[in-house]
This record gives sequence, structure tokens and C-alpha cells, in this order.
Amino acid sequence: MTVAIDGPPRLEQFNAAYDAMQDRVLLRIRSSDGAEYRFWITRRYLSLLWPMLMKMADGFSARKSGDPIARSTLAELAHGEAVGQADFSSQYQEGSLFPLGPDPVLLAKISLRPLAGETQTLVLLPAQGQGINLDLDEKLVHILARLLQQAATAAEWGLRLEVTPGMPGADPTTASPRRLH
Repeated sequence: MTVAIDGPPRLEQFNAAYDAMQDRVLLRIRSSDGAEYRFWITRRYLSLLWPMLMKMADGFSARKSGDPIARSTLAELAHGEAVGQADFSSQYQEGSLFPLGPDPVLLAKISLRPLAGETQTLVLLPAQGQGINLDLDEKLVHILARLLQQAATAAEWGLRLEVTPGMPGADPTTASPRRLH
């Protein structure tokens, strides 16, 4: 699934697609200067990334209301509005520059930088080496979330990726308790 980005000038498109041979989601990010960043997202990584995206969505909603229930409703409304206005039909335009190399980087670490102005920074990193800092506004957080929801559905990973920021005790990433050996 591809979406054209109508946000900060540095980002132009996101693309997320499940690769069955790798059992991973390939996330591609293209910037306005023609640079393309390619990342592999595993099921485990997505289960860690999703709460971070919801934390970002909650940070935007918290500016509008201090009540957790109201924030959750505001986030759901913002999600619907962002997804409704996004252009999911545009063909992904391949980048011509690959700052991290042409092969996808396997993501292993995630962090957030606090809300600064109208954006929050999502930091996506491999176990070693360079990653990317994504400055995302509220709309881009929800668009990225939607792309990842669709890719996870295609992967049949059984993750429940719901827009539920600010809900006390909610863990949107687990479908059911699992026994680990």
C-alpha cells in the first residue's frame, strides 16, 4: 500500500508491503530530494512500534483534552480524517538515492522525541548503524499507522492494531496471551 504525503516538505511518500518470503513488512520512505529509505519490519518490531505510534497520537490529542476517554475519541476522529484525506491510490515513485544503501535495513530500536511545535520525532534504528528520524505531524502519524495496519493484515500476524491511545491498560498489540518457550 502506498500513500502520497502532503505534510512536511522532507517526506513525500510512504509505502508498506508484506513480503511473504521474508515474513516481514518492507517500509519505504521517499523524501522530496529523491532519497529512499528502506526498512524491514518484523512482527515483533511492529508490536513494539504500534504503542509508540499510539503514544504519538495521544500526545497530539492531549493538546486538545486532558481526559483519556476524550483523547481516545479525538485520536479516532483524527485517524479517520487523516486516512480519509490521504491519497492511497498514487503509485509509489522509486527513489534515486539510497542514503542507507539499496538493501532494506532491519529495524531493531525505536524511540520518540517529545512534541516540538506541530511534530514529534519517531526514531527508527537498526541494532547497529544508521536509521532515520521521522518528524511526523498528527496527520502523518495516522497515515503511517493505517499503512502498517494494512500490511499487518496482509501478513496475517494476528496483531490487533487499533487506534486506542490514552486508554488506561489497553495493549492494542496482542491478540491473545501466548506461551513463550
